Amino acid sequence: MVTPEGPSHKESTYVIDAESGTEMARLINQERLLTRVMGGVFPEHFDLSHVSHILDIGCGPGGWVLDVAFENAKINVVGIDISQQMVEYARAHAEVQGMNNASFQVMNALESLALDDNSFDV
Repeated sequence: MVTPEGPSHKESTYVIDAESGTEMARLINQERLLTRVMGGVFPEHFDLSHVSHILDIGCGPGGWVLDVAFENAKINVVGIDISQQMVEYARAHAEVQGMNNASFQVMNALESLALDDNSFDV
């Protein structure tokens, strides 16, 4: 199990090594498969007309966040994950793709999040 450093972090319940390249590859493939099966990043007829901020908790390598940000340039999408390696990978992809509306942060979803209350629509 992965345990983030620092006294404020509780032990992660993630049973696979979140810093593993193999796990990252598995998550990338899983995200692609789910998006294909759903027919896109959102279910059919999902109304985004009043959405300006989206949060993805447990974003892994950030594929879904980047897809949403690419398809919806006016929506700010934030991904959080407990894995530093996953977040660094996602940030690198966002930078290379010039995705100014996608950002990533390392956070433990089992703890209070360092995000403003009521700042996300989805």
